[in-house]
Amino acid sequence: MGEKILAAGSHDEFGEALVQKQQITHLVSKTLNKKAFVAINTPLIERESVFEQYQHDNVFHLRDQMGENLVLRPDLTLPVARFLASKSQQARVQKFYYIGDVFRRTDYLSGEYNQETQAGIELIGDSSFNAEMQALDIMLDFAQQFEIADVQVVISDTRLIDRVLGTLDISSKQQKLLKQAIESKNMTAFEKVRMTIKDFPAHLTRWPLAFGEDGETVMWQLQDLPEVNDLVDRWLKLATFIHEHYPDVAVTVDLAAASPQPYYTGTIIRGFVPSLGRYLFSGGRYDRLLESFQTESLPAVGMGFNIDTIMAEWQREVADHNPEEPIVVVLAKGRVEKDTRPLLKSAGIDTTPLENQDRKLVFDSPDGIYRFILVKPDDVIKYLDRGIGDVGIVGSDTIAEQIQNHYDVLNLQTGQAAFVLAAPQNFMINGIQRKRIATKYPKTASRYFSQHGEDVELVKLSGSVELGPLTGLSDAIIDITQTGDTLRENNLVIYDTVGEVATHLLVRPGALLQFQSKLKQVIENLITLLNQTK
Repeated sequence: MGEKILAAGSHDEFGEALVQKQQITHLVSKTLNKKAFVAINTPLIERESVFEQYQHDNVFHLRDQMGENLVLRPDLTLPVARFLASKSQQARVQKFYYIGDVFRRTDYLSGEYNQETQAGIELIGDSSFNAEMQALDIMLDFAQQFEIADVQVVISDTRLIDRVLGTLDISSKQQKLLKQAIESKNMTAFEKVRMTIKDFPAHLTRWPLAFGEDGETVMWQLQDLPEVNDLVDRWLKLATFIHEHYPDVAVTVDLAAASPQPYYTGTIIRGFVPSLGRYLFSGGRYDRLLESFQTESLPAVGMGFNIDTIMAEWQREVADHNPEEPIVVVLAKGRVEKDTRPLLKSAGIDTTPLENQDRKLVFDSPDGIYRFILVKPDDVIKYLDRGIGDVGIVGSDTIAEQIQNHYDVLNLQTGQAAFVLAAPQNFMINGIQRKRIATKYPKTASRYFSQHGEDVELVKLSGSVELGPLTGLSDAIIDITQTGDTLRENNLVIYDTVGEVATHLLVRPGALLQFQSKLKQVIENLITLLNQTK
């Protein structure tokens, strides 16, 4: 029977769903053929060097019969760039479109599919801002043809954060840390650096949350900076174009957006569907498209969409289009939920149902704004990344061991503990012999020893890690401790602190736009409460 089972993360397509996908691809081809775009189809398998900018862990790796490293393509833009670089004669401006599958590795046993179908356009050789407007026009026209009404265009630019940070009197290290915190929308990390900077601009004190209405307010405050005038002017041109040609489409900005890929160089445009809680299309300008393949640069604008997102919209029942759906908060059961409940209540969330839980696992707040789901800590992120949960509350020890597809917004400062390296008193921490380390947290342990340039053998345990050194299974352990009592009772000594542990508030990226006013207010309230306890 085993040969009949699909590989993890894959699925068959058949029947009505496949017919729908064929209808979409037919409409895309018909529309773009009329607009004089040239169809291009690149191989599913490419040389590894084509995608050297991608994180190694996100890509499926293969070897050919000659032993050369290959990958299943995780992206459709870079293969187009590779194709163009191989052509010695190129027209000044070229317009391509593609429809095809991409493959990205997902967390094992996460329930996520690792294959999705994308369609998109590439305007190659056009350096004018008309290229951005033409690409956006095509995407919004598709949204209308697909009968997706509630599209919100979100505009940003890869250059904005660096340009604004460049106006501040800060060190290169501070600039790097601030940019990382802003792009990941991590308010805790941002506050930690911001507080070290004298005369930090007041209108930027919540920079990681500067999107939507708050982003527009900050944008108008930034318009006096010569360094960003040209960016704001472009955004206003796009907004004017949308208002004139698509009056029902809302437009907003994101001043904390990260570049979708390393090759982006300018405007970023995304189409968000609030009722779905995800993006319909995305893209922008990347004028260094060919730099990975040749010395010559080539201006380009590209935009694409996920066909599976359109199908998800089509397959939803009418009842699913409820604009008043609750914000789903996924809480780790036990100590995390108990410790954070008073904090959430003080921040304005009615947590009354959690006070009398019985055997229930799902609770709705009396005002209908929130729904609480209680799960085991390891499952919190899975609910978030599958779009079932909007907000997750779990310990940073759990977060450190899983793939990050969400925003780690706040350290809630509850459940505080520490990762430590502990061992018996005769442990030779600087010895040259390869050590065996027992731990429940292999990723955390691996990062720690890698940073110290040390090669160790890890032994993953699920039970009492302290038994490792006591029984000879390991030389030392990396584990969590709050008081150190258990370590002392087992004659183990702390040799180093690996990192801090606390409960964190996570937010699914789409939820920040879908419920921006409510979630931002809660985050602001939590920041105020946490600052009061310092």
